[in-house]
This record gives sequence, C-alpha cells and structure tokens, in this order.
Amino acid sequence: MVLSRIFSIYPLFFIFIISSSFSQEEKENFTIENYRQKIIHIFDNFRETENTSEIERVLKFLKKNEELTLHDTINSRVLYLKGAYHALSLHRYEEADKILQESFKLASKTNNRLLQGCIYNDRAVLANYIYKDYEKTEELFKKAIECFEGENNNYKLIETYYNLTANSHGFQRYQEAIEYANKCLELIDSNEDLLLYYKRIYYLMADSYIKLNNYKKAEGYINILEKKLEKSNLKNKVRTYAWFYEARADLNVTKGEYKQAVDHLKKSILSWRELNNSNIKSIDKSYDRELSLEKELRREKDIIIKDQRKILLVSFLAITLLFGLIFLLIFFFKKNKKKNDQITKLNEELNNVIIELKDNNIDLQDKKIEIENLLRLNEQSLFSRVLKISTYNDTIGKIGVEIDNYIDGNPSASVYLMTVRNKLDMLISEDELWEDFKVQFEKIRPDFFSKLKEVAPNLSINDLKHCTYVVSNLKSKEVAQLINVSPRSVETTRYRIKKKMNLEKEDSLYALLSSL
Repeated sequence: MVLSRIFSIYPLFFIFIISSSFSQEEKENFTIENYRQKIIHIFDNFRETENTSEIERVLKFLKKNEELTLHDTINSRVLYLKGAYHALSLHRYEEADKILQESFKLASKTNNRLLQGCIYNDRAVLANYIYKDYEKTEELFKKAIECFEGENNNYKLIETYYNLTANSHGFQRYQEAIEYANKCLELIDSNEDLLLYYKRIYYLMADSYIKLNNYKKAEGYINILEKKLEKSNLKNKVRTYAWFYEARADLNVTKGEYKQAVDHLKKSILSWRELNNSNIKSIDKSYDRELSLEKELRREKDIIIKDQRKILLVSFLAITLLFGLIFLLIFFFKKNKKKNDQITKLNEELNNVIIELKDNNIDLQDKKIEIENLLRLNEQSLFSRVLKISTYNDTIGKIGVEIDNYIDGNPSASVYLMTVRNKLDMLISEDELWEDFKVQFEKIRPDFFSKLKEVAPNLSINDLKHCTYVVSNLKSKEVAQLINVSPRSVETTRYRIKKKMNLEKEDSLYALLSSL
C-alpha cells in the first residue's frame, strides 16, 4: 500500500521534506511525534459523532507524509476512517467497501473486536446500497452485534439495532423491523438524548404498522415522533420531517382525509426537495475539497522537488567550497611554516628580553629601596637640623633672658648690652626659620604644603610643622623631644589639626597626609 512504503532518501533530505511539508494548521495539530495519538483520538470521536471534517485532516496529513510506516493498530483505524470518508462525504460506496475490508484484515490481526464490529456495521449499510441483498446485510449486522456484545458497548449495539430496523423496513420486512425497533428502544430505555437522536425509529415503527394495517399503533408512534421533533434542535430534522409528513399522509388516506393527506404529501415533497438540494451541495463541496486538496498536494510536492534540487545544488557547492578550503589551508600551512619558525625564534629572543627586563627590574627595585633610604636619611638629616636649630634657639633665648634680667637689675647697663639683645632677637626670627624649613622639606616632598593648604587652608605655621612631623612618621614622644614640649601637648596639637581637617576621632591623620 501507499501508506506503508518506505521512504528511501538520505536522512538529511528526509527530515527536510517532513518539516517543510507541514502547513501552519498541521504544525499546530499533527507532528511526527503525536500523529498516532491524534489518529486514535479522531477515530474515537468519529465513532460517536460521525463528523468527517476531522478525517479530512488525517488523510491530508498522511498524503503529505507517505513515507511514514504505520503500525497495524493505527493503520486499521486510518483505513476505517478513509472508508467512512469515501462513503459519507464522496458517496463512493464500492471503493469504501474495499477499504473497509482491508481495515478488517488488520483489525482481525490485532484482535480489535470493537473496530471489527464497526466495520461489520458500516459494511452492512454499504451492502444495502451496493448489492440490495437483505440476507447479506442482516448477516453483517448480526456479526457486528456479536462483537459489540463481547465488548459490552451498549451505544454501538443501539446503533446496530437501529440500522437493522431501517434495513428490514427498507426490504419491506415490517414485522422484523418492529422487532428490531423494540430491541433498540429497550436498550435506549429512558435516555432522552438517545431517544431524540434516534427519533426516526418512531417513523420506521409507525410506517411498519401502517403497512401491516395496524393504524392505531401507527398513529401512536407518529404522535410520539411529533413530540420528539418539537423537542429536538433543527439539525438533521429535514429528512425526519419528510418521513413524518409522509406517514401522516398515509394515515390520512386510511381515514379518508384526502385533503390533509395532500397537504402532508406536499410538505413531505418540499422536505425531500430541500434535503436533496442540501445533499447535492454537500457532494459538490466534498468534490471541491478533494480537488483543492489534490491541487495543494501537487503544488507542495512541486515545491518539495524544487527544494530538493536546491539542497542538492547547495550541497554540491558546499562540498566544492570545502575542498577549496582544504587546499587553501594546505597552501597556507606550507607558506606559513617558515613564518612559524621565525616566530619561534622571535619568541626565544623575546623571552631573553623578558629575562633581561626582569633583571633590570630587580636593579630598579634595589635603586628604589636605595632612594627611599636616602629620603629617610634626608628626613632624618632635616629633622636633626631642625633639632639643632631648636637647640640654638633655646640657647639664644636663654642668653636673651639672662641679659633681660641683668638689664632689669642694673639700670646703668650699657647700651651695648641692649644692642646685643636686639641682635639676638633678630637671630631667632621664627618666620625665617620656617621658610628655611619649608624649602628643605619640599625638596623631599614637592608640593606638599600647597596640597595641604587646599585640604585645610586655615592651618597655622605650628600646625604645618606638626603635619610634617606626622607625615615623616614621627611618634608623639619623638616630636616632644624634638621641639622640647610634652607628649601630651603634641597629642593635643594633632587632635586640633584633625578637627580643622574635618576628620573623625578614629580617622588616620597619617593616611590623609601620606596621600598628598
């Protein structure tokens, strides 16, 4: 069969064709992974609703994917749906019967009794159209009943007895039709939905009783049918109304009510005409859908063939390009081999330069340490000089005090002593000493005082001095000895400087000054 052919093309093209053949609707509904579950679901729905629109989707999908290999359990359902579609939508009864026979073989092989019963039932209906053989149709219906009884499927049993009733009535076996109808109603019991769905059975019983001249019972069933028609919706009522009016006309004739009989016959004829027009439109639509599907499939196959050719061309170009790239790589490999040797030699020379730079860096580190040591020596020398100047100042200050005491105790002291006193004051000028200190200090730390002024412009000369002591990492005791004050006084001065710089108590004054 077409559905079981194996697709014998390369895997890459196989995947491409499968993916490119889906329409947008099928991408959303059918995929290679879920089509089996979809087919089973549509099969189960069709057994309940007999809606062929879902079957069209299945057949369309399988036509586009003929390379798929279907398992017997799935293929038997597919063939059943295909046969039902040919029968209900296309009215190709003989073709439908052949397809259902193929489905039955697979259903028997997989021991699917429910599907076998459905096939018997549908083949019996088809046999009525094809062979007009009552015994053959009744035999098929009874085989269907055996299958459904074995599966305890009450719904399909009701459907089969209903079909037996219609079949017996069609072959003018009216008494058998009544017996089958009673069995069908017995199974339906009080299920109002099923009574409305199979309401035509009341017409079959009424018409059978009319043909058997039992007009009283016939009228009773016609009245029941009329009530069921009033309760049911408009769907599928045209055919039933045609039968209903026809039965009414037959009863009117038996009663001599010929005028009412004519009215009912007119209504019946109008209903049949409406139904016939609807069937013609339905068949035309079915053929139009099939033709449209064939055209779409042909167009999509042409697209697939073109795509295959494009893939072959692209593959050829890709292989050619690949070989070209391989030759280029070989050429460049040989060409660059010499350069690689040069690069290796340059790398060796670079490594030697790096080693030399590392040695130079070690020398620079040693020189840096040497410079730092010189700076510390300069700072120490500077502060030793400051200490000496401070000592000289103290000595000069003491001499000045002694001269002042001598002058105060001897009013007749010479003017010479007064002159010496003034010259001593000139020697210890604080501003000159500070300027000299700044010059010496900035040789070690350039721009220190200018940056410090930007941070704290309101520092006094004494504060600036103490900042130099701090940045030189002198402890409070060392500074106290240097300037001949108490350590407590040095701490107080540093605290005051931190306040002027808006530093908190826990902040480091040394860290700030070192960053300048």
